[in-house]
Amino acid sequence: MEIAIGKEFPFVEDTLGKKLAAGTGLSVYCLTCRRTALFDVAELVKRLGPDHSCMHWGLINVIYCHECRAAGRGDRNLQFTNHALTPEQRKGWTPCP
Repeated sequence: MEIAIGKEFPFVEDTLGKKLAAGTGLSVYCLTCRRTALFDVAELVKRLGPDHSCMHWGLINVIYCHECRAAGRGDRNLQFTNHALTPEQRKGWTPCP
């Protein structure tokens, strides 16, 4: 059995633009107050640009917990999670132009 390796391999999803093109999701969990939020990746691309890192060290500089900030607690105690889309979730999905 032979495996063809094209330009899409190795698969790297290290920027918001690549995450948007791959159709995967991203969420954040605050380890302090235990709130969770699911991001709209297309909106993040609009605000931060397609070349902005989607790795923890790139997101922690621009994302914070609003509830913890308002309460005067540390607002960057965050955990980011990548989400793959199932084939059912991809039906009708197209990347932004």
